[in-house]
Amino acid sequence: MRDLDYVWGGAVKKPFLQIRGKPIFLYTIERFSQIETIHEIIFVAGQTEIQSLRDQWQDALDVHRVKKIVPGGKRRQDSVYNGLCQTSIDSEIVLIHDIVRPLVRKEHIEAVINKAKESHAAILAAPMKATVKETGNTLCIQRTIPRNNLWMAQTPQGFKRELILKIFNQFKITDREFTDDAEMVEKAGYRVEIVPGTDDNIKITTPEDMRIAEAYLTNA
Repeated sequence: MRDLDYVWGGAVKKPFLQIRGKPIFLYTIERFSQIETIHEIIFVAGQTEIQSLRDQWQDALDVHRVKKIVPGGKRRQDSVYNGLCQTSIDSEIVLIHDIVRPLVRKEHIEAVINKAKESHAAILAAPMKATVKETGNTLCIQRTIPRNNLWMAQTPQGFKRELILKIFNQFKITDREFTDDAEMVEKAGYRVEIVPGTDDNIKITTPEDMRIAEAYLTNA
């Protein structure tokens, strides 16, 4: 494996960093391709990355039911919208997932699909374990927030296709940037259900996350 401290600040973007000779994005895609009810995978990537993906990984992407590689947009929500627009009109449920969460469990993906079928919108989330403090501008603690009902949002997030496209069209020209897709659905006034997940469904954002993912994937 390459020196993580070296490549982290270099030109290699996180989805393309490799663990045991395979890029993170492929580990993630493999998790979803294991689900028989998932018929197509839309991969949203940077415009400058698409040709390289096709040149190096097209065969692997074909095997794992990646039907299209779609260029992203300026904001996260623009990229998601580009991908949503390419999904089949026959799809009842669509899942939106961070490509740098390669440790998501098969049973959790299936649970989100099932919950989204029941309630139209569902996300995977882990219960908050840390004690959360709220402060003012002076960093003086103002209150301790009870964590009983606090959850750390994860992905996949699943929605009825018709609903999520309607909501994305509603907010398409807004200046507001949404941190995840569930926030947009909440803002539109719809109920979003939580599917309890686990802490190991990490989003790889630091070298330490990479080492954790390597340990999990090596022992899988």
